Amino acid sequence: MLRVVWPLVMPSLVFAHAGENHRREAAAPGLTLDAGISTTYRSGTAIPEDGVWQVPGILMGGDAHGADEAFNLDSANIHLLWVGPQGGYASLDVGSHHDGEVELEEARLGYKVADAWPVVLEGGRMKARFSPENLGHAYARPFSENNLVYDAFYGGHYADDGVRLKTLPLPGLELGIEAWRGDHYPATSGGDGMAQDAYIRWLAGSGVWQLEMGAWVMLADANERPDDRLVGGHAHGASADQNTDLVFSGNQDSAGARFSLARQEPGGWLFALTGEVVTVDVEGELKDTLRQAHLEGDYLGWWVQPELGWQRHALAVRYAQLTLDNHLVGAGGAILADEAGLMSTGTDPDWLGVSYRYQLRDGLGVRAEWTRNRSTGTEEEYIGLGIYWAQRLWSSSGG
Repeated sequence: MLRVVWPLVMPSLVFAHAGENHRREAAAPGLTLDAGISTTYRSGTAIPEDGVWQVPGILMGGDAHGADEAFNLDSANIHLLWVGPQGGYASLDVGSHHDGEVELEEARLGYKVADAWPVVLEGGRMKARFSPENLGHAYARPFSENNLVYDAFYGGHYADDGVRLKTLPLPGLELGIEAWRGDHYPATSGGDGMAQDAYIRWLAGSGVWQLEMGAWVMLADANERPDDRLVGGHAHGASADQNTDLVFSGNQDSAGARFSLARQEPGGWLFALTGEVVTVDVEGELKDTLRQAHLEGDYLGWWVQPELGWQRHALAVRYAQLTLDNHLVGAGGAILADEAGLMSTGTDPDWLGVSYRYQLRDGLGVRAEWTRNRSTGTEEEYIGLGIYWAQRLWSSSGG
């Protein structure tokens, strides 16, 4: 059942703007083909030799695989977009991330109902649009690694089968609602599963300044959800303390807010500051074949990223931190908490990175990174050297 997002949002659908994907849909009718790739060599990793990467204090899943040592294919994507003359469009996005598997990330159809007061309906396999951070690829962002907050709370990024309704009548304002089948962490599909979210985003610009603000709510229902990284073949081999029979049934609801401010000087200087705060409430039953306990979790995640650019040079710093508070009630609570990786190490997981990028030419650049990763409770420091490329390969209009 839909829980509370739809009745809360429907009265507000008379307001709304165009986000990242709407700039594409606003293109001239025709067919375009884009591609991008990022690869990085890292001197270290936070991933254990056996099992999967686990942030202590939270159940994990989805595509939160982390970044391996040595050479990595961070991201490789091919994006095909067709825009029709009567308001319809179709988008296909095929890509591979840190785990190396090629996946269909998006296969969606959309239709803009009207031009004067745009109402857009989309459906298919899609990435959630509640935040631009959920859409990012390593070749188009400052850092090659994924955001720690999104790895912990959304399984890397949330992509699922679903439908989206958004309205865009006012310049700079967008509001949308999304309903999902639930085949991605933190939800499951079926009668007791699925997910839904609502978001609002506002963009404003004046001269050299650009401001973006946004907020969202996501409700995810799970029924006997395992850590699909353990049962889906993504682990290096489950270690002795990782129970593949462990499942969670309940709700994982989140709410977030985003702020971004950028200033682009005529001489080539760029100053930007971006950040988000996300809260998560978890309540449900955690069990294996022998034990069961009631889990209540209150989580907070936040990240901030200042950036400085000049002509072909770009420098960015990102800091992300998680605060994870769990309560397990039941005879098997202590054992289940240990098996699920919910035992705290006494310190808040965090991640600090510094990235320098140099644009060799349009679409092609190199990147050097320093990372201090304390997501697992132990400190790992490593450097990364990589190359990234993104370009439009073909357009039926010749652009």
